Amino acid sequence: MTAPRWAAIPSAALGGELGFLLRVPQGRGPHPVTVLLHGRGDGARSWRPVFGELPPGVVLIPDAPWLDRAGYWVDSAHPGGRAVETAVVRDLLSWAQDELPIIGDRAARTVAGYSMGGAGAVRLGLAHPELFGTVIALSPALYDPEPPEGSSARESGAFGTASALFDPAVYARLGHRAALAAHPGTPTRLLVAAGDAEPATPGAPAALAVGAQARELVRLAAATPGIAATFREFPGGHGWETWRPALRWALSAARDT
Repeated sequence: MTAPRWAAIPSAALGGELGFLLRVPQGRGPHPVTVLLHGRGDGARSWRPVFGELPPGVVLIPDAPWLDRAGYWVDSAHPGGRAVETAVVRDLLSWAQDELPIIGDRAARTVAGYSMGGAGAVRLGLAHPELFGTVIALSPALYDPEPPEGSSARESGAFGTASALFDPAVYARLGHRAALAAHPGTPTRLLVAAGDAEPATPGAPAALAVGAQARELVRLAAATPGIAATFREFPGGHGWETWRPALRWALSAARDT
C-alpha cells in the first residue's frame, strides 16, 4: 500500500489553501474514503504511527494550523480562526468526489480522529450525517455541558465570537447534544474508545474526564434513532498506546457492520 503524500487544494471556506496528506491505493476503484483528524497541537503527519495500518481505500488527513492548532475542527468566528469544518465537509470532500476514484455513497465514508480530532469527528460525523456513515472517536476531547477553565476549547477562540474567546451559546450549538437532537435518523455507526489510564483534566470534576465523557456520548447516541453506538476501553493513557489498538478495533468493527 502506498504511503500518504502531501497535497493542497484551494478552499473557498478558508480563503486560501487546505493542506492534507493523501493516500490513494492502486487499482481503478471506486474506493471507500476515510478522513482522519489530528489532535490539538498536532498536524496531519501526527498520524504517522499508524501509517502502516491505514484502512483500505482513499485516506484524507487534513492539516489545521489555525488558532495554534486548537481549532477543534469547527467554523470559528474569532479573529485568527477559519471555517475549518466547511473546508473539510464541503471543499475537501467535493474535490475528492470530482478528482478521485471514490464511492459516492455515505455508507462508504468514515471520519475518525483522536483527542481534539475525536471531538472533531463527532462534530463532523453527527452534524453531517448525509456525508458519513461511520464515526470513530478515540479519546474525544468532549466537555458537556462546558469545557473546564484552562481548557484550550475555552482559550483558543475555536468556540468564540468576533469579540470573545469563548461563548457558551456557540459551544452548545456546535456540541454533540445539539447534533444528536437534530439527527435525522440516518443509519450511522459511532465507535468510541478511551484508555483506562486517561489523565484527569486539572481542576475539572470527574464527570468531565475523557472516559466519563466518552461513555456519556455513547449513552446519548445509543438512545438516538438511527445511531448504533459502541464504547470500548483499552489499556493506556491519552496516546498512541491506546489509539493504535483502538483504531484497529474500530476499523474492524466498522467493516463487520
